[in-house]
Amino acid sequence: MFFVNTNGSKRLFYRLLLLFLLFFPINIYSQVQYADNLVKKANELCLYSDSYWLLLCHYKKTLTGYKSLVDGKDFFLAEKGKTNPKAELEATIRAFFIPKENGKEHPTYAFSARYKWLCEKLDIDKSQLLYDGDADYNRLKETINPKDLYLIFPAAYMNNPASMFGHLFYLIESKNAPHLAGLSVNYGAITTDPPSFIFAMKGLFGAYPAKYDIIPYYQQITKYSYIDMRDTWEYKLLLNDDETDYFLRHVIEMTFTYSRYYYLSENCAYCILFPLEIARPDTKLTDSFGTIVEPIQVILKLQKENLLDAAQYRPSLYSKMEAEKSFLTKKQKRFAKKLCFGKTEISELNTENMSNEEQANLWEFSSDYLKYLLTNNKISLKDYQKRFLAVLGERNKLKDTPSISKNIPIPNEQPQKAHGSALFSLGGGIKDKTPYGEINFRLLAHNITDTDSGYTPNSQLEFFSGSVRYSFNEDFDKKEIKENLKDNLYLRYFDIANIISLPTSDSLSLKKCFQFRAGFAQNLAKDSDDEINETLAGHIKYALGLSTLITPYNQIYALLGTDIFISPEYNYCTDALAGGELGLLTTIGIWKQNIFATLYQSPFDKEHTRFDISVQERISLHQNVTLKAFYTFAGDFKTNWHEAGGSLNIYF
Repeated sequence: MFFVNTNGSKRLFYRLLLLFLLFFPINIYSQVQYADNLVKKANELCLYSDSYWLLLCHYKKTLTGYKSLVDGKDFFLAEKGKTNPKAELEATIRAFFIPKENGKEHPTYAFSARYKWLCEKLDIDKSQLLYDGDADYNRLKETINPKDLYLIFPAAYMNNPASMFGHLFYLIESKNAPHLAGLSVNYGAITTDPPSFIFAMKGLFGAYPAKYDIIPYYQQITKYSYIDMRDTWEYKLLLNDDETDYFLRHVIEMTFTYSRYYYLSENCAYCILFPLEIARPDTKLTDSFGTIVEPIQVILKLQKENLLDAAQYRPSLYSKMEAEKSFLTKKQKRFAKKLCFGKTEISELNTENMSNEEQANLWEFSSDYLKYLLTNNKISLKDYQKRFLAVLGERNKLKDTPSISKNIPIPNEQPQKAHGSALFSLGGGIKDKTPYGEINFRLLAHNITDTDSGYTPNSQLEFFSGSVRYSFNEDFDKKEIKENLKDNLYLRYFDIANIISLPTSDSLSLKKCFQFRAGFAQNLAKDSDDEINETLAGHIKYALGLSTLITPYNQIYALLGTDIFISPEYNYCTDALAGGELGLLTTIGIWKQNIFATLYQSPFDKEHTRFDISVQERISLHQNVTLKAFYTFAGDFKTNWHEAGGSLNIYF
């Protein structure tokens, strides 16, 4: 009765409608049944407990089961997918068979790495799918046109709490395109808070969300090399084509979600490993680290796993300026500074005694110095443009002449040569004729007398470090040691943080140095009964100053600040001193020396004048083994003493 109609077009329409109504439920049923069969097969194969499935969803074992490190709800297709690998697996398989919604990415694309792996494991018939996300993925891959992948390490930036350990991100280099035209894959916290104590505390306790972002590489280089003045190291990743494909697919997955950012643990160095671990699962990268992860140690781990090629060095604007400046005379430096500040003209330069190579170097330094002044808000954009064009015009007159500083030397102290972050040290010495033994320890990261590879030169960044000492009596034996253990064994200090930053200044740039120390330390002070005793007290020290190079191997510094101890044993619970430190650092090859003198005075007690003059020596025997020795002459409360000692230091 449906076809009783003399109109041919209506007859055809009704026939097609009937066929659709008859076929559509069967087709839907067929797909649902096929998905159910795949789920059954996956469960029979126990894919939900497969190590690779746990990696794809970043599950970690807990006391009660599993929990994913990813916090965004959009990363999970099951209601309890964050803690239930089986439910997430089943929901993922079924999601592949749903139709595509307008304005939303289909699960076969949004979960591209899962899709590829499950297709391989379950031999999924893609003709059964309503939508195949691989078409979208392949179009994106053709657009990116990947050639090589790189791990990028911008060096540490001591003046920003979030960058004290450096940073890690990836570069996807495109075929037939310049290196800088590639795409960077970055993982970082989402925050508008300025660097501050509150910023650091919120970062420690995961108050910020963090995401993967894909942005042009040249933008990253502009930020790190020209604004932050940080050298950058590039390491080509040694991945084959299939590993690279899985890497890219998982990067796509991670761009749709977020995780909580923890400054010391689930940070840029740790979470940036997710796609690399998917590409090379046998490395178990995220299981290789404890509760604290820093970029340098990640580089060392990847090098050990043969994932990194040789380091390539990209100097910052500051390093480039330093190289150019080393070829300038004092007169040329003065001229460049006056020119860039608009206090002289180019015509006033006498070039009779300058070679073309020296002139080219002067103009290149001047152009870089102008960029530096603009970045640091020392000159206006209008003045920069006017002076930069004038300098560029002079350089173009010598365009066929290479600068005398064209080849910037690659530093010997490279990140992959860094020492281990944790420290165990065994040593001893004599203080005021009394011998002692000592154990020093550090959870992370770097002391000012350690080798500088991978860290800011002549800086210190120590967290959770301390020293335990046992003082021997003059005539000691085993019995006496046991009897006096309680009295003679004590904690000399425990620092939560001990940070020293000594960037060098000169006539062209002025940089602030600082020292910050917080923790507990033995302190000689008057108690509430006006008796002088040494007690363990809370300790906070802060100082500011300046530093400069006097030779390529010698750096002097001066700091002024306060040294405060807090204990209920003291009058008003506080022992506060003010003063400063003057020091000389010398580094030549495997040897480093620090000579310094400190003087601090209590404003409330003229006899409470604390001073010490110290010499510290370090020799590196191995990347992770050093010998250190020291001598100190110190005094307080009109008494003084000598102390000398040494230690064997193991880094790991």
